[in-house]
Amino acid sequence: MRALPHLLCIDDDNNIRELLKIYLSGKNFRVSVAKDSFDAEKLTNFFIFDLIVLDIMMPKKNGIEFLNSLRKFDLNTPVLMLTADGQLDNKKKSFLNGCDDYLVKPFEPTELLLRINKLLNPRFNKNVSGIKRYFGDFEYNSTKKTLSKNLENINLTNSELIIIDFLTKNLNKEITREKIANLLGDEINLRSVDVIITRLRKKIISDNNSSFLRTIRGKGYMLVSEYE
Repeated sequence: MRALPHLLCIDDDNNIRELLKIYLSGKNFRVSVAKDSFDAEKLTNFFIFDLIVLDIMMPKKNGIEFLNSLRKFDLNTPVLMLTADGQLDNKKKSFLNGCDDYLVKPFEPTELLLRINKLLNPRFNKNVSGIKRYFGDFEYNSTKKTLSKNLENINLTNSELIIIDFLTKNLNKEITREKIANLLGDEINLRSVDVIITRLRKKIISDNNSSFLRTIRGKGYMLVSEYE
């Protein structure tokens, strides 16, 4: 019989910790819990976990500091960050220190489960998943050529896919309209580029209704990412 995946849930809130244990245990996971980073460090010395659910806002040693210490000896265990703080700076620090996904409280239990299952899926946590680029809640997989937001795939035309593939390789860089036209082929003029960009822009809207695809006046376009 296959062993149940072993999760470590780290949160200083007693209620959340208990709810996570009850819910995830009911979804066929073996669940250990820790009330702070120091308890968690003791557990990681004795157990090999399949995934860690880690709260950021904790006293004395926060989740980002714990993650930084963990990654010095464990580069592979998937880590899903939880926090009530949706600030972009904390998101950036979390990804730069090696987290694999990020979920803002309050969240639906189903979404937590979906994200855990995604991270435990060998297609995602091994090299075959390809190189990923992130901007906001969007994820682009350069090997599979797929764009998604919160696990939901976004349909792209061939032209939009060519553009997003190039822009994700050049995050936060100005790209001229002429360069994009050349990528799309000789039959594409600058006006056609603008039309395609307008359609694509509407598909990558942030939570505050602004697009990550910005127009740089007189120059071209830029795909903005807070993670780069």
